[in-house]
Amino acid sequence: MKSRLIRRYFAPLSASILILVAAFAFVNLQGTYSGPSPILDPNFKLWSTNSTRSQLSVWNLESIKGSGDQVSLNETSIGGRDAAQLAVFQTGERPGWVYVGLTQTLDGGRLSALFRSMVGIWFLKESCHCDDDPFNTTAVTLVLEVNDGMHTITNIFSDKRGGTLALLNHELVFRPAPSGIWTFQEFNFTKEYADAHWPIPTSLTFRIIFGVGQSSSGWHYAYLNRITTVSNVPSISESLVANQQANPAKMTSRDSD
Repeated sequence: MKSRLIRRYFAPLSASILILVAAFAFVNLQGTYSGPSPILDPNFKLWSTNSTRSQLSVWNLESIKGSGDQVSLNETSIGGRDAAQLAVFQTGERPGWVYVGLTQTLDGGRLSALFRSMVGIWFLKESCHCDDDPFNTTAVTLVLEVNDGMHTITNIFSDKRGGTLALLNHELVFRPAPSGIWTFQEFNFTKEYADAHWPIPTSLTFRIIFGVGQSSSGWHYAYLNRITTVSNVPSISESLVANQQANPAKMTSRDSD
């Protein structure tokens, strides 16, 4: 008899607690849920292997190089993080740069989601040498670029320089970013388009490009960990970013890949 009374008393109370917990969880999720990423394979995890090399299945690999220059894309780990490694071997035998890049083309719902989101990227790079002149032949640059066929925004991860250089329908945005450690940078492409007075496009190419000038011969490396997209949420706080930078990694240079 006593146990039945206890169950009768606690059953409504338990149900009320469950409802309160569910409501609390729902309220909290409203501020954090961002839905699927507009960038496919944002963690650089979908690899496939053919007879000669491994490659990312979703990302397109592009390159510009001379006959003796080399580029490669590898799956690796550095500084406690899994990463896609972009590697360039610059012979210095021909004028011009060597480039390797990962690209995706966005339109429709994916493009709309991109322009509704703050986009962030975790990366590790070597020194840029682009602070005085981004086009000098010693520069080693890592950039994130969006190109809609009419307009281009090239975000250059610089060692010191900041600011924007406008060139007709092309903007170079210098973003100070330290070398040799995992670093996070965040972008609001809607604001960048609005600041440039450009209309929102119907199609856009999203690129991550690693380039090495003629005078920086030898092997050079950049590392990509993941891309984040957060819809309608303010920029990630500096304290959160600092906490996630707890594993600094020292850049090394090798003579061969």
